[in-house]
Amino acid sequence: MKKFMVITLLIFSILLLPTRGTYVCHAENDCREVPIIMYHSILKSKKGAYTVSPDEFKSDLLELKKLGYESVFIQDVINYCNGTGSLPEKPVVISFDDGHYNNYTYAYPILKEVGFKANLNVIGSFCEFSTSSGNCDNPNYSYLTWDEIKELKESGVFEIGNHTYAMHKYKPRFGIGKLPNEDAETYKNSLTADVLKLEDKFYSQCGFKTNIFAYPFGKYEKESGSILSQLGFEAFLTCNEGINKLTKGDTSQLGHLKRINRNGTLTSQQFLKNSKLNNATSK
Repeated sequence: MKKFMVITLLIFSILLLPTRGTYVCHAENDCREVPIIMYHSILKSKKGAYTVSPDEFKSDLLELKKLGYESVFIQDVINYCNGTGSLPEKPVVISFDDGHYNNYTYAYPILKEVGFKANLNVIGSFCEFSTSSGNCDNPNYSYLTWDEIKELKESGVFEIGNHTYAMHKYKPRFGIGKLPNEDAETYKNSLTADVLKLEDKFYSQCGFKTNIFAYPFGKYEKESGSILSQLGFEAFLTCNEGINKLTKGDTSQLGHLKRINRNGTLTSQQFLKNSKLNNATSK
């Protein structure tokens, strides 16, 4: 009889184990599905895989709002995973990469109108050129100046992330990827110098520093996260597609946050359907 009870309990325990890839939340309201939608340019003149029209961008936000989503910052996600903050039932992060001037021209007023906020990850060298050259007010090719970045941060509509100072390139290295035969110490020094250069610019020109890092082209090495964590970064944005499934008090997912690229050739309805945002639910 005792042997039978042990076997029965063992079988019951196995049946309760989650299968691989299954999202399981063990306590009510302590888990969230968090989609991060990745935008780049917002332009009236063209659309493409990384360019969305202002009308379509506004449509995206209105559709998300209709579906019950509430926009949050990456900092809110950090606080939730640290166990010190909360998230709404259906959170969504609106994320912009590179620091295009058109984000200021078109996205900023739309976000304010709809009542959404956004994450913005800037490339330092591009913003430095816009600031120093004065060639800074063409939505088609200009990048943000330091004053504009400061304004966006202080508005409460945008939070700012680090997208490297000058490593957003294909050559000589691909993003923050290692060079052939590059030793660990040289790689660490190169990455550290570049990233801290942008942090110094943020502080001297805009009065803040950030703890959010977006990998250029989504490229990272196995040691990248450790190096950047030592510099004070807490959340890392990839280009890996998918919806993040996060548990309060668990910081393990912050190292590789997934994002969904907003392909501008799709309508809002097509994009939401393809990315399953029109039927995503929080647990």
